[in-house]
Amino acid sequence: MKYDFAAIESKWQKYWDEHRTFHAENDYTKPKYYALVEFPYPSGEGLHVGHPRPYTAMDIVARKRRMQGYNVLFPMGWDAFGLPTENYAIEHKIHPAIVTERNVARFRNQLKMLGLSFDWEREVNTTDPNYFKWTQWIFLKLFKAGLAYKKEMNVNWCTHCKVVLANEEVVNGTCERCHGEVIHKVKNQWMLKITDYAQKLLDDLDSVDYFEKIKTAQVNWIGRSTGAEVTFKTTLGDELLIYTTRCDTLFGATYMVISPEHPLIEKWADKLGNMDEVRKYQAEAARKSDFDRTEMNKDKTGVRLDGVMAINRKRQGNTDIHFRLCSDELRHGRDYGGSRARYARLGVREKVRSAYYRGR
Repeated sequence: MKYDFAAIESKWQKYWDEHRTFHAENDYTKPKYYALVEFPYPSGEGLHVGHPRPYTAMDIVARKRRMQGYNVLFPMGWDAFGLPTENYAIEHKIHPAIVTERNVARFRNQLKMLGLSFDWEREVNTTDPNYFKWTQWIFLKLFKAGLAYKKEMNVNWCTHCKVVLANEEVVNGTCERCHGEVIHKVKNQWMLKITDYAQKLLDDLDSVDYFEKIKTAQVNWIGRSTGAEVTFKTTLGDELLIYTTRCDTLFGATYMVISPEHPLIEKWADKLGNMDEVRKYQAEAARKSDFDRTEMNKDKTGVRLDGVMAINRKRQGNTDIHFRLCSDELRHGRDYGGSRARYARLGVREKVRSAYYRGR
C-alpha cells in the first residue's frame, strides 16, 4: 500500500490544530517542562535544513515528556527585527511590516508541514508592540543599573547591506547573504556589561548538568585569566596600559604590540616615519575576520612603528622598547570579559632575555 503522506499528514496536522493537542494548560497538578529552541529569523527564502535539525530533536523530547505526564510548554516565535528586512523593503519598495508578515506566514506554514508539536497559541513575534515593549522595559532597567552602556567597537561591516555581521555570517571575507565585501569598522555600539557576571558564570558551571566539553567551551569563551595592569610611558609623552599574567618577565620585554585600530595610532600619525606602511597594514587587517586574526597556527604579521618607543624602566641599561602593529590575536575595542585584546601586549624576542640584555 502506498503511503499518501500529503493526505495523511495534513489530516493529522488539522486534527492537532482543532483539538489543541499540544496546548500548554495552566495546570499546576502536573510537573512542568519548558522546551525551548532558538527562534528563527524569518528571511524571504524560508526554512533551510539547519532549522528543523534542532527543532526535530527538541520535538522528540517534548513529545516524550507529554507522554510521561508533564505539562509541556514548547513555543515557537520569530526573531523578526533586522536591517536585512529593511534593506529588502527599500530595494523592492515594500513596507518592512508587510515583508515581515509575509515571511513569518511562510515559515509558520513550513513548520506546520513538518508536524512539529509547537504550541502555536504561544507564538512570539519580536516586531509585535506587545512583545517589544517588554524588551524596552528590560533595557531601561539594565541602563538604570549601569549594565547598558555605549562603547566604540570594532565590528564586521558589510559594505553592501550596511549592517553589522556576526562572525558566523562572514565567509571568506564576504557577507553570506549578499557576498559583498566585509571590512572591520569602528562603530559606537550599545553594550551589555556581561563581564560583571563572568566569575558567577564560571562558578555556576559546577551546578549544571552539562557535558564536560560544553563546560570547557564556556570556560574558554569567558576567557578569565589572573594578571596585572601595568602602565608604560612612551617617548611621545603618552601612557599605555598593558595587561600581563607574567609580571616576572617585565624586565625582559623588548617590544610592545598594539592593534591596528588602537586610537593612539591616529594621535601619533604625524610623528610616525612609516605612516604609509601603517595605513597599508591597517587596510589589510580590516579585511580579516576574527577567526583569521586569532587563529594560532599561522605566521604572525606586523609593522614596526617608526618614531615612538615605550619606556621599560624594569630593564637595566637601554630602557627603550619598540612598538609593533599586529592584527593577529589583538583587536582594539573587543571586550571579551577579561581578554587581553583590550590592551597592548608585551613581548620578548624568542625567549626572555636576562636583565642585562640590551638588544632589540
